[in-house]
Amino acid sequence: MVIGAGVIGTALAVQLGSGGQRGGGPRADGDVQVWLLDGGEPGAGTTASSMAWINAHSKTPRHYHELAVSGMRAHAALVRATGPAAYADGGGGGARGPGWYRPGGALRWASAEAGLDELRRTVARLRDWGYAAEWIPVTRARELEPALRIEDAAQVAYFPDEAAVDPRPFVAHLLAAARARGVHVRTGEAARVVAIDTAGGRVRGVRCAGGETVPADVAVCCAGWRTPAVAALAGAYVPLVPGDAPGSEAPTLLAHLRPDEAAGPPLTRMVLSPRLHARPLAGGRVYLEALDLNDEVDQHTPAARVTALGRELHARARAMLPGLAGTARLAGARVCTRPLPPDDNSIVGPHAEAEGLYTVVTHSGMTLSLRLGELVARELLTGRDAPELAPYRPARFVRPEGVPRTP
Repeated sequence: MVIGAGVIGTALAVQLGSGGQRGGGPRADGDVQVWLLDGGEPGAGTTASSMAWINAHSKTPRHYHELAVSGMRAHAALVRATGPAAYADGGGGGARGPGWYRPGGALRWASAEAGLDELRRTVARLRDWGYAAEWIPVTRARELEPALRIEDAAQVAYFPDEAAVDPRPFVAHLLAAARARGVHVRTGEAARVVAIDTAGGRVRGVRCAGGETVPADVAVCCAGWRTPAVAALAGAYVPLVPGDAPGSEAPTLLAHLRPDEAAGPPLTRMVLSPRLHARPLAGGRVYLEALDLNDEVDQHTPAARVTALGRELHARARAMLPGLAGTARLAGARVCTRPLPPDDNSIVGPHAEAEGLYTVVTHSGMTLSLRLGELVARELLTGRDAPELAPYRPARFVRPEGVPRTP
């Protein structure tokens, strides 16, 4: 049973479905029935709002960096296996298909001394760890992205192996693969999990808002920022940075640009400036986010304030992407909540509170989805721990006093 049909849950369902077809599951008869449940539409939660940057750019410590690199490789392997249909329109090499993958790397630059020092440290660390990171002239950056306006004094770093994905077509591809492998998919309000039934200290099934009870001996919580509440249904403790606390780092302000047909050359890769992060989306749209503006929002920010901050994103886009943003309209300025573990590293593994309860939650969902799906499915289907997941177990967090254990 997988709870949550975002990118993590869907990628895991694909791998569990594969294992079930091979008869490699934990049941004595080899019959693995896999269910994927979500109270909304697949990929419509945090996944749909993700920047979806495939990278190991700022992942520390070293073991987390290596996990992210293996995630990047898993994406590249899926693209090779899928062929041209994996590539999104304009994905760094021209329109090649209706898919989700946008190669071409990422450009990041700085000019102010504080930002430049941090970028230099990042590039030096990544090079030391064998990651592709190079300094390029501003003129080369302008050749790679003619839509950009970059100040002459900027120092530009290029990370050629990085990429981006378009979340909805990516999840749709995974969902189709899961269904093809026999996964039972239930979505919509009636499929929202409202209880995890336990007996004798182990998971026995889940109950849905529509009244259906689905038997299960394993329940994997892949519910994004809602994971703490879902895991608590079985008495388990999963800490995430709260999205409604003042000054929380979990909420993110984002918006989309919708350029008109007369706009200048499209954006084709991830770009990260000191004041704006942007990436291409389907149909010529552009994703916008600014780290400093994230500090201005939380889950309760009034709509008028969100609109005003969206206008600030648009102003910054006009400065960085004048040909695209000058006549574009801003669409969808909103606040989303990221699943952010307190130590920034993934939370992956079983819970002592209930045998058969397992959690997978991470801030780096897009990058790690395919690799975590492989590793977690292997653990669940074979009963053997994956060494790569040892640093990320839920047991590293101690339940604070006053937090109840009752489901």
